[in-house]
Amino acid sequence: MSKRIIEHGHKYDASWIVRPIEPDETIETLLCGHSERLAMAAHFIHNRKPKRIQMTMNLRICGDCHEVTKLVALIYQCDIVVRDANHIHHFRLNGQCSCQDYF
Repeated sequence: MSKRIIEHGHKYDASWIVRPIEPDETIETLLCGHSERLAMAAHFIHNRKPKRIQMTMNLRICGDCHEVTKLVALIYQCDIVVRDANHIHHFRLNGQCSCQDYF
């Protein structure tokens, strides 16, 4: 999944990392470990071509994960719904989010 989003121009945004980076870690490994990304990856492993993915989180979605989820919805052509602590985000097939990037 990471390879495909990088091919579509995604650059990891280190400003969303809130703790010091350990010597054996990279920006990519830290951001790819976020729960919403792991849930999407697990969903694609289980079901190759899902029409819809729905997730619920008890925290807010970070900006980098928001951008990644928009790209994943566009690349894989599936609707993704993420309910975080403040909003319900509907990521559409065209790569747009219902929050209009206000989160």
